[in-house]
Amino acid sequence: MKVIQPVVAYLKEYKIDTNRIANRYVQILKMLHEFIRVYALSNDVKINGRMLKKAVVDYFCDIVRIKEFHNISNINKEKIYGYMAYWLLRRKPIQIINNFNGCEYINELFITFYLTSLVTKARKIDNNIKNNHPTFGEFQSLLNYNLKYRPVSQQSLELMIEAFFCGFDLHKSFTRQN
Repeated sequence: MKVIQPVVAYLKEYKIDTNRIANRYVQILKMLHEFIRVYALSNDVKINGRMLKKAVVDYFCDIVRIKEFHNISNINKEKIYGYMAYWLLRRKPIQIINNFNGCEYINELFITFYLTSLVTKARKIDNNIKNNHPTFGEFQSLLNYNLKYRPVSQQSLELMIEAFFCGFDLHKSFTRQN
């Protein structure tokens, strides 16, 4: 906790107070619990609150640097989702209690769940489509594969999210024209 205090003071200078940090922590924690429930992992994993807190604080530090460097006051959803996902991937807040098939990539699976939940909600995509459409299933598989085996950066995640939004919006406008 002592290590984080100077960072929290730094963030306060940029109007990111402990309430905002706590709200993001709780938001991610709820998604983690939902993921554990959906995948029936309650007996096999636990959430490391310290690593989750570190991911959230690292995310806000990155956001402050971006805003300062580009002299902007707000950032887009793509950056918010991509940068938060990146730090969750780096800090790996899900810890294994009991080994199970695929446990070595449980955090990558959570990031896939996290990002696909956010982008589908942002574009109001029905859960039935999300859960049953083969193209969306391919997207989820490719995302998960890349999180496991490819170098991932905040910017590459942001670009992936922007590409998803662009493809969805183009498809929607083409569908309306025909």
